[in-house]
Amino acid sequence: MRRYNYKGSNLTEGRLVEELIRTGVASPGARGMDVEDALDQIATANGIDRDTADSETFPKRVVG
Repeated sequence: MRRYNYKGSNLTEGRLVEELIRTGVASPGARGMDVEDALDQIATANGIDRDTADSETFPKRVVG
């Protein structure tokens, strides 16, 4: 299972999606999507470069 760092927390995919919905970053429709697809859509809609954004600004996948 993939994990993501976001705003000081290490979250599973499901918890990340719920946090993004709770904070208004994502719509409830994100629940039925692959998390990477949802993050790509959110980043594109908000002009965020996922490669350069830090984990305080946008979720970063934990590698390893």
